[in-house]
Amino acid sequence: MNPLLEKRFVIFSLIIFTGILSLSSYYNPSGASGYVASPFDKVLSLARFGTYALTLLLLIARLKSVIRAVRRDLFLVFLMVLVVISPLWSDFPAVSRKQALLTLLTTLFGLYLASRFSIKEQVHLLAWALGIATVFSFLYTLALPGSGIEQGLHAGAWRGTFVQKNLFSRFMVASVLPLFLVALSSRKYRYILWTIFGIAVVLILLTKSKSALLIFLTLMVLVPLYKALRVSHSITVPLFITAILIAGSVGVWLVTNWEPFLLSLGKDTTLTGRTYIWEAVIDKIGDRPWLGYGYQAFFAEGGVGQKAVWHAIHIYINQAHNGYINIAADLGLLGLLFFSLSLLSTYLRAIHWVRLTKNSEALWPLLYVTFIFMYNQSETTNLETNSILWIFYAAAAFSVKHLRVVEVDENTENFKRETWLEEAVNA
Repeated sequence: MNPLLEKRFVIFSLIIFTGILSLSSYYNPSGASGYVASPFDKVLSLARFGTYALTLLLLIARLKSVIRAVRRDLFLVFLMVLVVISPLWSDFPAVSRKQALLTLLTTLFGLYLASRFSIKEQVHLLAWALGIATVFSFLYTLALPGSGIEQGLHAGAWRGTFVQKNLFSRFMVASVLPLFLVALSSRKYRYILWTIFGIAVVLILLTKSKSALLIFLTLMVLVPLYKALRVSHSITVPLFITAILIAGSVGVWLVTNWEPFLLSLGKDTTLTGRTYIWEAVIDKIGDRPWLGYGYQAFFAEGGVGQKAVWHAIHIYINQAHNGYINIAADLGLLGLLFFSLSLLSTYLRAIHWVRLTKNSEALWPLLYVTFIFMYNQSETTNLETNSILWIFYAAAAFSVKHLRVVEVDENTENFKRETWLEEAVNA
């Protein structure tokens, strides 16, 4: 495929995966409760399947580079194998089979990005797609405030084209990262990029999501510290990074567990529904700890999780509001182990990658893994079907190369490095 045409295909596909074109908020004025499917969903579903079909062809055409990329994160491969075979023990085999196939295809699109484009190229493509999505969301809400701004419990909070403001705020936090990184290094479109970045930050504020704002601020504080890893090999910088991550994580936990939104249920207002949800879900995980209840079967309609949470707080939900607990419920402790090892492996490889590069875009995998780590404490931001956020993670995990130091000259502190799997390229 022509390189320019292929990049346009990627940008178009990423815009489709953002979900902004479904205009869900327009058809759901009351929010997530009583969700009504958008008439655009079928068209977008066909577009996604067309993207998947072309992706499979492109993967087959570049099989050698695909195999190299796959070998970079075998933990993620093992996790996907578990997802695919989970219908064998699922409470709802048909649900698990369908969702597993879609999630596998979503992961393969991330693999395609990793095998075809350098990290720098990926970040530029993401910036284009997410920049378009940001401007579209901003203009949409200005034009249709009755749809783009919530009216009920969260009245006044912006939700853009999304059905709920927390989904929109999470998407905007992920969007600011590529925009920020490209704006730091780009000269040609610098002013445009900084303007769109500013719009994205304003949108995060307008969602009124405290956890989104806290995670965004934590990531921005970490940027100079992650950059400092390039010039310092002392333990001070990692200690600062660890301290900020712990502080940010504690802050997110406090923000999401201190809001009295169960007041209408007569519950203790010093806790949120998440606490009760977690207790109910963990109790059921104990019944089937190793392999779980099947991929996306735990919270399926009529499933064990849905019944357990209803019994606890009298609300029907479709996720545990914690990514780690959600994986353990669906795929057991084995699935949680594979995901955790993939996350840790990608994080460590991303640190080594940053130390071997000079461009701002190289910070993307490290920042995005941090984003996933923090957001999964209050929301499920992993293994989502047709999710652009899962595409980002798969692409990052399969992009960051294995590196090791093979010779160190202690007198000159000159490090000679070689790659474990292939030559490192400062993209």
